[in-house]
Amino acid sequence: MYSKLVLFAGYIFLSFLSFGQTVRGKIETREHEALIGATVIELGTQNGTVTDVNGMFELALSNRDAMLVLSYSGFLADTLDADLSQMMHIMLQENTEELDEVVVQASSTFLDDRESKHIEVITEAELTKAACCNLSESFETNASVDVSFTDAVSGAKTIRMLGLDGRYVQINRENVPNVRGLAGRYGLSYIPGTWIQSIDVGKGAGTVVNGYESMTGQINVELKKPENSEKLYLNGYANSFGRFEVNANHAREINDKWSAGILFHTNYFNNEIDQNEDGFMDIPKGRQINVMNRYKYQGEKMVSQIGVTVMRDEKAGGQLGFDHGDDFRSSPQYGFKNNTTRVELFGKTGLLFPHKPYKGWGFIYSASYLDIDGGFGRENYEGTEKTLYGNIIFQNIIGNSFHSYKTGVSMLYDEFDEIYADSAFSRQEVVPGLYYEYTFSPGDKFTLLAGARTDFHNLYGTYFTPRLHSRFQFSENTTLRAAIGRGYRTPNTIIENSNILVSSRQLIIEENPEPEVSWNMGGSLVTAVNIGDKKLNLIADYFYTNFENQLIYDMDANSSQLRVYNLRGKSYAHSFQLEGNYQFSDRLSAKAAYKFYDVRATINDELREVPFNARNRFFLNTSYATRFDKWEADATLQWYGSKRLPDTSDKPAEFQRGSSSPDFFLLNAQVSRGFRWGNIYIGSENLLGFTQDNPIIDSENPFSDNFDASLVWAPIAGRMVYAGFRYKIKN
Repeated sequence: MYSKLVLFAGYIFLSFLSFGQTVRGKIETREHEALIGATVIELGTQNGTVTDVNGMFELALSNRDAMLVLSYSGFLADTLDADLSQMMHIMLQENTEELDEVVVQASSTFLDDRESKHIEVITEAELTKAACCNLSESFETNASVDVSFTDAVSGAKTIRMLGLDGRYVQINRENVPNVRGLAGRYGLSYIPGTWIQSIDVGKGAGTVVNGYESMTGQINVELKKPENSEKLYLNGYANSFGRFEVNANHAREINDKWSAGILFHTNYFNNEIDQNEDGFMDIPKGRQINVMNRYKYQGEKMVSQIGVTVMRDEKAGGQLGFDHGDDFRSSPQYGFKNNTTRVELFGKTGLLFPHKPYKGWGFIYSASYLDIDGGFGRENYEGTEKTLYGNIIFQNIIGNSFHSYKTGVSMLYDEFDEIYADSAFSRQEVVPGLYYEYTFSPGDKFTLLAGARTDFHNLYGTYFTPRLHSRFQFSENTTLRAAIGRGYRTPNTIIENSNILVSSRQLIIEENPEPEVSWNMGGSLVTAVNIGDKKLNLIADYFYTNFENQLIYDMDANSSQLRVYNLRGKSYAHSFQLEGNYQFSDRLSAKAAYKFYDVRATINDELREVPFNARNRFFLNTSYATRFDKWEADATLQWYGSKRLPDTSDKPAEFQRGSSSPDFFLLNAQVSRGFRWGNIYIGSENLLGFTQDNPIIDSENPFSDNFDASLVWAPIAGRMVYAGFRYKIKN
């Protein structure tokens, strides 16, 4: 594999380098305040970027005569000719009049043109196309990330990327590892959607600066910042199942250097929904309170922010009648409980060099505590995790801006204590590391990023993580990206198999789990085809993941067991996606995608397809807005092909399931009405009402040897209608 890496690097260095055209600029308010995260799009394409912490942007154009679409929440969008001869200085005007007309509607998702990596940016505008109650529901209009329920009882959701489980995706919050460890299975619901400013979805191995855990992708969630958020943001939500949510954000300037923000979220659901009449709640009861308080300091030579978040989440599910406070060990009903408390202190500090903007020091840190008190049937689960994370980063150039680098040191400390049934599991991980990442960018048409890090794990020895990314712009409309990289992670056997705990399967860990190690390689091709006076934008990507070691969760050897062991053969995933989007008019746009997965692992001594993974999938999203954006409508249709199911042939005939699932469609839609103060919206999820038949095996006897609620491949709950409002007061 190392020889392949060297050959790949050699090929890139020998490739033709050409000179292109790049537009640079700064976006500010009329009061000369930098707008952070403003969107810059090349008109008629998906080529775009966002402004940095100083309001600066840089974008390589596919056409020298291009026009730029500039947009920022709460400000009037603008469309300007790109000026390649000088630094553009742009001021956007605050939207103070009701329903001001936008000249051109900017794309709400785009590929970040600055990046040599394949990174898709999901903006706040895209997130409002669905209810987006939390991070797990933020990908409904995105083709790259699949979301599904893990079982028929707990309500937990998981994501898939490149055909593999979400545990192989590094999920960061503002570049701090977040959804991982014991929060890996439920943590997607701990980040409220109304807190999110944007989401970066990166396919393939990520940057070495953020660690070694990115194996199939990296998702970074940017939250709303106190210096540029609304003075007041209120959101209310309710759905036909009886779930209610209230969100409130507040931001203010303390003085010319300090700003503060507070983000609040709460949800409540206490109904017993049993549409399939199997005696089990289709959705567990739940209630959550989540608060974040953060502060930002902006000086001439130093930028710093610090914050704290506190979250309490309680769930109760299982058979009808089971409630919060009931003891699942003695209850006559089969009960599920999961009560989680999470507290985190986080922050960043940067030292700036005003006359050398390419140079700087940064320190990112986080300290968190997670406590889980839960149970499944008659078995209890308790877990605590204490985490400390620190990352010191230095960046500079070598001679000129063609050559730049980032280097630094990091420390990750994890302390795990778990109790399941009558067994206790504890471990302490201490992982110091160092890294170096070099960027070669001699022109606008070529970028090479090469990085490596070495980490010293106290339990598993030395991790060496090389990664390489490249970007070629072959023509005005065509860009190729290629990447290869290695990744590691430590599995958390029990919590990552929480779906198995809602069954009678016996958990058998055959050997000590070893770290999971994989190589990921692939790339993407972005191009555009002229159709009339508009462009059809096309993105094709292919990635291959090959595991050197993987922890196998074997549900096939025996339907009454889950056997866990290290890989004894091959394990790999091929992923191919073709996506197209087209702007029919200023008001109507559509995007469609086809995905193909071939995901196989050696399970029970046989190389076979990994269960619960649709080999084929189709995605279609359409968006329409009336004049002045008074009315907006969005619809997303998804088709899932057949999925292989675990072998149940050794069960009694009445409890056996087929070897594969049927294909099915899901449809979500939303309509919103805009006002000067915000908007109101109404929508529906699973509009076609498709549900899985008999998702629970032997639901009448949940304490029997045949009970199994883990074989879920489609929604359990049917059609749901929701409504809500968003109210904003600008700063």
